[in-house]
Amino acid sequence: MKNDCPAIVWNAKMTTGVQIIDKQHQILVDMLNDANSRLTERSGREVFEEIVHDLLYYALYHFDTEEALMVEHHYDQTLQEIHFREHRNFSRIAAQLQQDLQQNKLISKDELLGFLNGWLLNHIMKTDKQLGDFLCQPSDS
Repeated sequence: MKNDCPAIVWNAKMTTGVQIIDKQHQILVDMLNDANSRLTERSGREVFEEIVHDLLYYALYHFDTEEALMVEHHYDQTLQEIHFREHRNFSRIAAQLQQDLQQNKLISKDELLGFLNGWLLNHIMKTDKQLGDFLCQPSDS
């Protein structure tokens, strides 16, 4: 029997300092933890599809928020491109997972949650914290 993915515990180290981004990250963490509790190795394809669908669409909404902030606040173009590319890569992989599930290709709970949890935590702790540091700097005006 495989070990369950541990729940993600939201903590101060995960905050970016940007209220709307942090609130959306907390919602994503809650969604992942809910998925962790709902999924079992016996869960049917429909449960996996619902979880991937809900997470993908909320992630896209969240990405739109971050990307609008980057453009509005004139975030460094190179860092912006890297950030956008990370978002597109996640979206591509999540869409592929959706397609695989629709074609009856099975995905294990550990594979799905391992990818989602790992991606989210890495993205928050590196790329999003870098954006938060920029957005929280006092303006020169």
